[in-house]
Amino acid sequence: MKFLSNVDMDKNQLLQVVIQPAAVAPGSPVDGQVYYNTGTNLYYYYRVTDTTWIPFGGGNVVGGAGLGESTTAGVTTLSVNVDGVGLEINADIVRLKDLGVVTAKLADNAVTTIKVTDKNITFAKIQDIPTMTLIGRVAAGSGVASSISIIDDNTMASALSTNIATAGSIKAYVDSRISSIGSLQGAFNATTSTQFPGGATTFKGYYWYVTVAGTVQGVPMNVGDVLIANKDNPSLTVATDWIFLESNRDQATTTVLGVVALATAAEVQAGTDANKVVTPSTLSQRTATETRSGLIEIATQVETNTGTDDTRAVTPLKLKTLLDAQLVASGFATNVGDAAALTYTVTHNFNTKDVGVELFDGTTGATVYADVTRPTVNTCAIAFAKAPALNAYRVVVKKN
Repeated sequence: MKFLSNVDMDKNQLLQVVIQPAAVAPGSPVDGQVYYNTGTNLYYYYRVTDTTWIPFGGGNVVGGAGLGESTTAGVTTLSVNVDGVGLEINADIVRLKDLGVVTAKLADNAVTTIKVTDKNITFAKIQDIPTMTLIGRVAAGSGVASSISIIDDNTMASALSTNIATAGSIKAYVDSRISSIGSLQGAFNATTSTQFPGGATTFKGYYWYVTVAGTVQGVPMNVGDVLIANKDNPSLTVATDWIFLESNRDQATTTVLGVVALATAAEVQAGTDANKVVTPSTLSQRTATETRSGLIEIATQVETNTGTDDTRAVTPLKLKTLLDAQLVASGFATNVGDAAALTYTVTHNFNTKDVGVELFDGTTGATVYADVTRPTVNTCAIAFAKAPALNAYRVVVKKN
């Protein structure tokens, strides 16, 4: 059958027409050519300006606000634009990113009753808040919040560091504790009693005053003394559960426990009062003299050498140091002799001619006599009839 090209249909219908089916696009296509792809089940038309086959509907979609559009090989893809900071796409799901809502996006007072009406967020919507708890963090520093239990009046006494107390429970607990502080329980006879007072209903702070003196559980008590419970339900036999205040002590002596007065510095210096106590401060002010015993300060080496201080003590070491220095300062010794010279000059630097000069044999120690003169205040001249051997004689010069 032969078909005529460029047939004018003049608004007539094509009934039961089949577009050319093919597994691949026809070769050498012309502008406007159409075929049906049996693999993709799509109709394609060829557009010369694109030099490619385009599926029907491709290239006619335009992205709008928040949507991106891209066309590849005639296939149009729409994408949701997300910033990756506040919003993200994960597993083909658009969701709010972790930490995406910051203070800049949710400022103080931003969530108002207009945006979240009263009672919209209920316990049923916040599933991890059980009865009598709230969400928060009681530990120091930053970290994951958790449920914190709220305690009432009945559990206040056993509160933990991870609890939150109501204002009412705090008030009730404080009121109950204050009411028991300093509660006078009555008189106490320390002569007839064998145990401390109190019982299971005794609270810390309850107290008794002694009306009859005596000793209870090894603790001596005088009239007017006070016993104070140091804990709830204190032991009747353990003294550490109690505080004892003594208010009626006599003057202390060498054999009687009691009160004492502190001695003044003048009284410590006098040393005659046998009833007052000496403190470290007043003790340090009792100085020793030639007629009074007391504390004395040790002289320094400079003070020892100066020899003008009459209030400080000299130790054996400082005295020896002074004497040794004086001996060195008043004496000088040297060897003479070189097997050539007959006269030798000895410089002693004593700044005086009042010196004594002695010579002795360096080997035998025997005294040697030579002519000695004192030409200056700092030197001596030693003259021999025969030149002595090298370092043969020892010359000793003493300041008179």
